[in-house]
Amino acid sequence: MEISQANWIESLRKNIDNFLQKMSDDYVPGYYCYSLTGDYFSSKTHWGLGNSVFAAKILYMLDTLTDQKREDIFKFIVSFQDAEGYISDPLIAKASRFYRWKYALRTMDFSNFFNEQTRRAETRQAFAALRSLGRKPKYLYRHIPYSPPAIRKYVNSLDWTNPWGAASHVSHLVFFLHNNRILFKIHEKETDKLIDYVFEVANHYRQNDGSWYAPGEIISMTHRINAAMKMMIAYGAAERNDFSHPEKLIDMCLSTINKGDACNNFNIICVLYNCSNKTNYRIYEVRKYCRDQLDIYRNHYWLQHGGFSFYERNANNYYYGGKISEGLQEPDIHATVLFLWGIVLISKIFRVDNELGFKLPIT
Repeated sequence: MEISQANWIESLRKNIDNFLQKMSDDYVPGYYCYSLTGDYFSSKTHWGLGNSVFAAKILYMLDTLTDQKREDIFKFIVSFQDAEGYISDPLIAKASRFYRWKYALRTMDFSNFFNEQTRRAETRQAFAALRSLGRKPKYLYRHIPYSPPAIRKYVNSLDWTNPWGAASHVSHLVFFLHNNRILFKIHEKETDKLIDYVFEVANHYRQNDGSWYAPGEIISMTHRINAAMKMMIAYGAAERNDFSHPEKLIDMCLSTINKGDACNNFNIICVLYNCSNKTNYRIYEVRKYCRDQLDIYRNHYWLQHGGFSFYERNANNYYYGGKISEGLQEPDIHATVLFLWGIVLISKIFRVDNELGFKLPIT
């Protein structure tokens, strides 16, 4: 890592903390804006679950959580939980209806027609944020399979021609199996074997390049990397890294140049980090790639505000298919959590994480 890059990274703790202060709300404790000034909705509407989840993760990574912030964000997040265990944002469900219904009719995939997959994804992120806060949800999340036949049916029912989405839901399943055990002592003795079985079934979709997708499908390099990232997150959610062939995944990542949005920029670093934890294969090339990525990261950074923008000079305007901001030329909290997370991973790849003092988020 170059000295100028290291100095910039060291400056981020204070700057991003200041950015979060700008994004918070004096009238609703625990609420944060999505974009700096361009949100369509305010704290007067009960919304913003995802924004506060991102804030919790950012503060955890920066290691700047105070007791008051911890309590405020905790109360705000659990205000979205229902008795079924879901923690989801009703405004996002409403804002994304047209997108979900159009997608279902175009693809004949109705799995998210009634917002079930989005609610599960939001719940997973909220559970992870609560653990970062040292808190637990009020209710157990029950809507996952707990037997090998049901797990096989669930994993095989996912659309592996859309591997990012399929791997994402494998990750959610592993997360809830593991975290229901940690938080609620559910199926403690069986959980490890059930997680083993999830990965066994998912590996039916493992291809020669190391990624996970349907056999015979022509999948873009971006989608292969994004699917691999979700599987890396799945292994991390179970606090393990016993996936095979990390060298193939490293080859895949190093064969492409990534200059996309915040998600794509994060995904490739996530894969490289997890693989470099298992092997020193092409480590100098991996580190050079990371140095180049840091230069791309800086193009998304807004020094005057302290945060990052999802696109190079614009905030994101959609969240789970719902339009929530104008996408102005300014930073947003979604990009800030992803770029900071990527920086934490890069610091670990360079073995300078102890000096910088960042923490890996629970996810």
